[in-house]
Parts: sequence; C-alpha cells; structure tokens
Amino acid sequence: MKRYIDGAITKFWIVLLGTTFGLFAVIGVWVGLTSEGLQAPYLNVAFVVSWLISLLLLVPVFWLMKNRPADKVATWGEAMVGSVYVFFLLFWIYGTVPHQWLTFAEAELNWRSDAFLIGFRTPWDSSQGVLEWALPFDITYATLKDLIAVAVYGVGLVANVAVFVMWQKRGDTISAPELESQSRYGRPIVKAADKASAAKVGV
Repeated sequence: MKRYIDGAITKFWIVLLGTTFGLFAVIGVWVGLTSEGLQAPYLNVAFVVSWLISLLLLVPVFWLMKNRPADKVATWGEAMVGSVYVFFLLFWIYGTVPHQWLTFAEAELNWRSDAFLIGFRTPWDSSQGVLEWALPFDITYATLKDLIAVAVYGVGLVANVAVFVMWQKRGDTISAPELESQSRYGRPIVKAADKASAAKVGV
C-alpha cells in the first residue's frame, strides 16, 4: 500500500520551488531592466534569505508527517512545542517575508506613489511607455509593490492550506488499482510472464 503523504510532499516541493524560482525570476528581471545602479541578481539579500528560511522551516514539519504515526496521541509537551513552532512559522511567513520585500522596494528600489509605471518606450512614440500608452489609468510603483506583497501572501496562504490538508491526511493510503482478470470478450487475461513460465514448464 502506497502512502498518500509520500507523493503529496514531493508534489508540494515541486510546486513551491517552481513558484519560488518563477517569482524571483520575474522580480529580478523587472528590477534589472528598470532600476539603475543595482548589480545582478538585483534582489535584496534579506528578502531572499527570509524566503529561504521559510522553506527550511517546513522541513521538520514534513519529517514529522512521514515518520510520526498518524494515530499517535501527542503529549502536553509535544503539543506546546508544536504550537509555538507553528506560530513562529506563520509569523515568519506572513510577517517577516512581506516586511523584507516592502522594505527592499521602498528603501532600495524607491517604488513610491510618485513613481509611475510606464513600461518600455514605444517605437512609434518615444515619449510614452507601453503601459502608459495602452492603459487609460496610471499605475504607480507603490501599487506594483503592494501587488507583489499580495502575491507573497497568496503563496503563503496556499502553502498553508496545503500543509494543513496534508497533515490531516498523512495516515491515508492509496490502494493500487486492481488488474482485470477477464478481457471485454469474457476470456481470462494471461500475463506475458505467466505465458513464458508455462512455456518453459512445457519444454
């Protein structure tokens, strides 16, 4: 019997790491193209490290999911330590990581309300940017800063719910699909290995 938690953890890490690389790539490319004076990879160390620490904080949680029996009752001490750890993890994800991003955007990138997002210059009018030409309203860098903060919160919320579901279902098993014993014509299905062994016995 295959355990549900084994495949769920693998899928979770694939999605989360892919989201991490994608988000950092988009932010890094945009900052590199629009900001002057910054060197590659165009990201703040505090923001990146805070995000990586949040990933590392999930490792003990997944270790418990895989190794602790689902029917084992937690002691008072285990419950207290677990609650403090989960509180710190949620505080880090929803407090520290967005704070580091907002500090980076405001202090180093100068994404303020008086800086407008205009996009790349249009080839037919060098005085206007693509977004400035296409949109009937103005978008400031402060708005973009807040939207990225919302995206960070969204990633944390989705991961939060996913981990809760995985924890509740950590004791479930996945049964292997049963092989059909008869074909659609009503004849018994014989595996190739059975045929080969039968042929050897006959020889």
